[in-house]
Parts: sequence; structure tokens; C-alpha cells
Amino acid sequence: RVMMGGQVGIVGHLEIADGSMIAAQSGITKNLPGGVWFGSPAVPFPEAKQQIAWIHRLGKLFARVKDIEKKLGL
Repeated sequence: RVMMGGQVGIVGHLEIADGSMIAAQSGITKNLPGGVWFGSPAVPFPEAKQQIAWIHRLGKLFARVKDIEKKLGL
């Protein structure tokens, strides 16, 4: 009773708990205790959402750092 989206990759012989949900294009590299997983390597879904949000903010962060360096003459 595991739900997996398309193109999920699983390495080796692993145990995946009943009721687990694995999002599409995720990579499973270890035993999963249950819950919802996403990413490659797969992490719990709330953690994956946080990581994606950080990635989307990197452009603004780099621009801010560049402005600060310019003001400091670096």
C-alpha cells in the first residue's frame, strides 16, 4: 500500500512502510518509515518544500550581497 508518482527511482533492496507516498521523480536511497517524501534524494515533504523556497530566494540574496559588497568597496 505505497503510492508512487511517475519516474520514482529506488536504489537496492529497501523497506518502504505501508501508507507511504512518494512524489514523482523522487530518488529513494534508504528505508522509508512512512509519510510523504519528495526530492532526490528523497526527504520528508515539508523539508522539501522549505528547500525549494530557499532556492527560489537565492537570486535576491545574491543581489543583496552584491549591493552590500559594492557599498563596502569590496
